[in-house]
Amino acid sequence: MRWESPPETSTIFFSCLYVSDYLPLLLASAFVSRAYPAEVSVDAILVGPAHLGPSTLCTLKVRLKNGGTRTVSYFTFNVKIDGQEVPLYKSHNYMVNIDPGTVGELELQNFYSPASPKPFTVQVTLVEAQWVQVKKEGTSTTTTPSGPVAGLPASASLSVKM
Repeated sequence: MRWESPPETSTIFFSCLYVSDYLPLLLASAFVSRAYPAEVSVDAILVGPAHLGPSTLCTLKVRLKNGGTRTVSYFTFNVKIDGQEVPLYKSHNYMVNIDPGTVGELELQNFYSPASPKPFTVQVTLVEAQWVQVKKEGTSTTTTPSGPVAGLPASASLSVKM
């Protein structure tokens, strides 16, 4: 599409034509953004220990809710501690199967609380996940990816007090 200036006599007509040309696109983009909410979401963030101080080694767990109809696994996260992105989490893929309609808990890497004794925020973003097919034969289980989960990323944050 090329932009051309309309002649002075057709300004009103052109304005109506311009809006009507793009109205279907605007409506479609608004519809698409709401059409596919993530079927897998961050249900809770858990940070321990219960009483922590400055520069304390903390555990980090995340609860994921599978609202879909298939099993999900192969999770990739982005984590920010007190607004700072922690690159370590991006380089790991977590392979835990979460059945449809259930909540699963994953233990992520530990981190240190900030050095100053003030509240801080932990933000966890589920960047990617895969639907999987699970085959159980005797005592062995085979998990095979079958496609990405739509609607991601999904985030949650937790304010932690020291």
